[in-house]
Amino acid sequence: MSTRRILISFLILLTMAAACTREAPISPSITAAPITLPTPAFTNTPLPTPTPAPSPTPLPAKRVESGDQALFNGDWETALTEYEQAFKNSNDPEIKAAALLGSARARWMSRNLYETNRTLEILIKDYPFFSQRAHAYFLLARLREAQKRHAEAAEAYTKYLELKPGLIDAYILDLRGDAQFAANLYRAAAQDYQSALESESRLDGVFLRMKMARAYAQAGDYPTALTIYEDVQTRASDDNTRALAYLRKGEIYAQLGQKDQANTAYMEAVQNFPTSYHSYSALVALVDAGVKVNELQRGIVDYYAAQYGVAQAAFDRYLQNNPADPATALYFYGLSARKLGSNETAIQQWERVIENYPDHPHWDEAWDEKAYTLWAFMNQYKPAVQTLLDFVEKAPLHPRAAEFLFDAALIAERDNQLDQAAQIWDRVAREYPNDERAARSLFLMGIAEYRLGAYPKALDSFQRHFNTSTDLSDRSAAQFWIGKCYLALDDTASARVAWEKAAEIDPTGYYSERAQDMLYNRPRFDPTLSYDLSYDLQRERKRAEDWMRATFSLSPELDLSTLGELTDVAALKRGEELWQLGLYDDARSELENVRLQYLNDPVAQYRLANYFLQLGAYRPAIMAGRQVLSLAGMSDADTLDAPIFFNHLRFGIYFSDLILPLAKQYNFHPLFLYSVVRQESLFEGFVRSSAGASGLMQIIPATGQDVAERLGWPQDYSSEDLGRPLVNLTLGVAYLDAQRTAFDGDLYAALAAYNGGPENARQWRKLALSDQDLFLEVIRYAETRNYIRGVYELFNIYRLLYERTP
Repeated sequence: MSTRRILISFLILLTMAAACTREAPISPSITAAPITLPTPAFTNTPLPTPTPAPSPTPLPAKRVESGDQALFNGDWETALTEYEQAFKNSNDPEIKAAALLGSARARWMSRNLYETNRTLEILIKDYPFFSQRAHAYFLLARLREAQKRHAEAAEAYTKYLELKPGLIDAYILDLRGDAQFAANLYRAAAQDYQSALESESRLDGVFLRMKMARAYAQAGDYPTALTIYEDVQTRASDDNTRALAYLRKGEIYAQLGQKDQANTAYMEAVQNFPTSYHSYSALVALVDAGVKVNELQRGIVDYYAAQYGVAQAAFDRYLQNNPADPATALYFYGLSARKLGSNETAIQQWERVIENYPDHPHWDEAWDEKAYTLWAFMNQYKPAVQTLLDFVEKAPLHPRAAEFLFDAALIAERDNQLDQAAQIWDRVAREYPNDERAARSLFLMGIAEYRLGAYPKALDSFQRHFNTSTDLSDRSAAQFWIGKCYLALDDTASARVAWEKAAEIDPTGYYSERAQDMLYNRPRFDPTLSYDLSYDLQRERKRAEDWMRATFSLSPELDLSTLGELTDVAALKRGEELWQLGLYDDARSELENVRLQYLNDPVAQYRLANYFLQLGAYRPAIMAGRQVLSLAGMSDADTLDAPIFFNHLRFGIYFSDLILPLAKQYNFHPLFLYSVVRQESLFEGFVRSSAGASGLMQIIPATGQDVAERLGWPQDYSSEDLGRPLVNLTLGVAYLDAQRTAFDGDLYAALAAYNGGPENARQWRKLALSDQDLFLEVIRYAETRNYIRGVYELFNIYRLLYERTP
């Protein structure tokens, strides 16, 4: 990675925030139980790690590069030391300026605003010809915003635009608009948003329009603001934005004293977008104005705003006055009652819907909610099962009949009624053979019978599953469990035959890998003590390019070592600059857009893979590399025979300077940790999940706080530190080690606890009776099952690539 590209790579981490079937109200979160962090363990024969050769004292330029790498890793202290040494020992103005900029970033990221300001002032004053002067002004603008000196922040953004015009104007104008707005310079802000909208970018145009309208309204230009909000209503694709536009219109009309128009706008939000909290604000405005609102609509808006008691009162009033749609009111009344802990009342409302309104759209949902409440909130599993079976008996041709029958089996299995669960899953397969759940039902029936010790029955079920499945993973799973059944029946010869079939069906797939384990009597996650993590990508690129020319019939003269015509792609330039400034979400949007535009061009994908790799954007690099192989017609198994460059790219040893020491400290095999990190984030340090998990190991903020407190590190921890690879990896590995210790070294259970929560993992472990293969199958969260399988598959690929066992 180049010096300049690494230098910027983790800027603005302070702006960074740091799964999907319905389950019981036990959150699948890795914060589900307190942990005890043991003293890091070491073995008498530690895992081998590469040892770098001694090197002479680094030159200043190398010091800057070292600082850049530390900054990329989120190690502010080391970065600052390296930059200060570079500044002290260099006479080159460019190197000294680069060192100052690096120092300013390190101080900014460590939240030392005073020293950041002092360093930037020196840099800007003493080094007027520094090539990255624009980046200094960008950092200055962010600093001024943090200091709430918003007008000065806008001036610094202006300096950036003067120094680098036409590159990422839209993004800078958007930021400058925010600064102008915060400084009460509303017209200037509106003009910036308008200019941003007119500049090329991947910014959300609707969002920019909303901000522009808000600025015009604050400036007192209500007609323009109203016009923009009306435009947004036609452009927006989500209800929340539309509801907000109507709310804002209503507020403007109210400000103008035009009460009727205001109430009309508020009513549009309430009637059309009840799930939005903005509609609740509109409802409050209507109520305050004494406007009569349909009680059903009012109750639904209240429900989605979590005002459950108020919602119930509205439904009561509606139901007492000759209602036109009583079923909807009863359905939502039940939902509100359950939220308030009145489960019996909730069920009573849904039963009224079930008994009286069989043709209503909420009829099937009432059955569903009744069953869910019975088992998940009241621990009444048998009545819940019977509820769903009754539905199927009453409406066997209903579109959800197979779903409800399948769910009834799941609930029976939760109640440990394995025989009943197997019988119901058999019904799904027999009565609804074309439903998407039929094949899965046969597999789960086999698992239930296996748990009962009814191995001949399980054999039959797994064979039926194999015969009816077309998916390679499913067929491999069936053969694997056929082998397990034969082994339980002491027929080892037949077991081996089944595992040999399983191993051939889906090479690199989880069940094929497990079949190989069984054939060779290899433990799960079997570590290799002899491995080599060194490789030469530059040399491997030459072989990869020869393969590219042969595979895609390319001209021998075609230069694959550069971006070629992609050099002039504006979006790529924008993406690189945004990446260097630390605006990672925006950068990813631009870079990914380029990758998708050239999705069917193997040359472009290859070039982009190398470019992304150099930039430090590992996720898109991995995806581009895989796309080249896809365009070559390679399956997952075929790709392992591709030129080694592609596999080192896709299964790289990124962040090794952090991962290898942690592997040694906590006695994890490095290839295992690489597999976990790749599964979690594809080595993207700034990624955030919908559940709020952040960084390389996808840590939820509450878990990060807990682990940081127990470790006593880092000092002054905040959730923003999860964007630092050094911190994220350290906390994640420490937490994973704690789970491994809690589960007596069982990596399956540790991974399940990491992804699905320790308490859940304990429950699943009790069901599995020490059989880790069974443990995987009894995990209730599909996400967690897939997670363990994914890590296992990756571990075997990493082992295949890096193992050097004689």
